Amino acid sequence: MSAMDLFAEALWRFHQTGDADLWIARDDGYLRREDASWYFTTWRDFPTHEKRALKFARGRVLDIGCGAGRHSLYLQRRGWRVTALDQAPRIVELARARGVTDARVVNACARLLFRDGEFDTAILFGNNLGIGGTEQKLRAMLRELYRVTAPRGRILATTRQPSTTNPVHRAYLQQNIARGRAPGQLRLRLVFDGARGAWFDLLLLAPTDVMRIAAKEKWELARVFPLENFEQGYSVVLEKQK
Repeated sequence: MSAMDLFAEALWRFHQTGDADLWIARDDGYLRREDASWYFTTWRDFPTHEKRALKFARGRVLDIGCGAGRHSLYLQRRGWRVTALDQAPRIVELARARGVTDARVVNACARLLFRDGEFDTAILFGNNLGIGGTEQKLRAMLRELYRVTAPRGRILATTRQPSTTNPVHRAYLQQNIARGRAPGQLRLRLVFDGARGAWFDLLLLAPTDVMRIAAKEKWELARVFPLENFEQGYSVVLEKQK
């Protein structure tokens, strides 16, 4: 089963029962439980770095990797026009069931079937800045977002700096470097209800990485909002340059 299909099943289970035994496994054996309730939070429980970045939303909004639709629902209630995207049909079905008015099945890492300049803000929360899994795919996504955003377009996104303070994570970074991979390139799969999803890559980025990569595609790192530290997570506001 694909990672996104399994993720959809876990989100639907939580939506229906209030519980989902969802785990994330890394290819070195590291395993942690994922709190599915996080995907159903409202503004009150959004993490601080998301709240600070959301204040920079404007115009028509594109919510990429919308999941259960928590950000789309918040923005809709505040009067914003939001188009929510996810690549799994069952996830889009859930977002619609929860009230997202414009949710579509779209792979954000491919060409987007939108007009040039159609959106003013793109949101990539939940570490979705790194959903492509590699720098090359991130750059391709930034190019597409450059095309579909207006001249004063913005990207609001979250990621986290790969951990060098935790010995378990530091060893993984060193292993990545030895294998010729980016230090923050995680090889992951989901485990839910006895099923294991397909492996996928997620790219974590230090702020200097975001600045460097974004600049190559004519996006400027305008704001950075960390949690207690960058390893816990941080949000960025990227602004479109000419």
